[in-house]
Amino acid sequence: MKIEWMGKYREFVATLFRSGNAYAQIVKQTTVGNKVKFGPYEVQIMEHILEYGDKNKNMVWYARQLGMLPSTFSKYVKKLVEKGLVEKYHLSDNKKNIILKLSELGIEEYELYSKTAYELWFRDFFRLLDNLSEEQLQQTQEIIALWGNWCTNLTQKKEAELIKID
Repeated sequence: MKIEWMGKYREFVATLFRSGNAYAQIVKQTTVGNKVKFGPYEVQIMEHILEYGDKNKNMVWYARQLGMLPSTFSKYVKKLVEKGLVEKYHLSDNKKNIILKLSELGIEEYELYSKTAYELWFRDFFRLLDNLSEEQLQQTQEIIALWGNWCTNLTQKKEAELIKID
């Protein structure tokens, strides 16, 4: 059976899936860090904490921003805390919401990672993106976001139903 329904977008869709599959493989294998090893999911979490840490966002907010299930996010945060890269806090008037901050070690390790990541992976990527207009860049981002939302919706657990026991 041919895949005609995708029309001229077949190669684009195939590229998205190949990229997603490749990323899924590196998430399982790749670790970085100088003093402490950490992986791609942990890098994403550290980036978000670094970017939004001064806004005192809670763990549920971060999990949503990253498209992770809260339980998965918590698992990675626990690892980051154990490695000394992240610290947990709470506000004096709200002990329920856990606020995350990068530790000094976390900041140091992330700075080393970001230099390496730029040199090895992102410099050429950014060069290509520099050739796009702001509108094209926005449209490309929307396409990738739509695909990411679709993938996230496939992995979200449905709310459990209440079943009466006889």
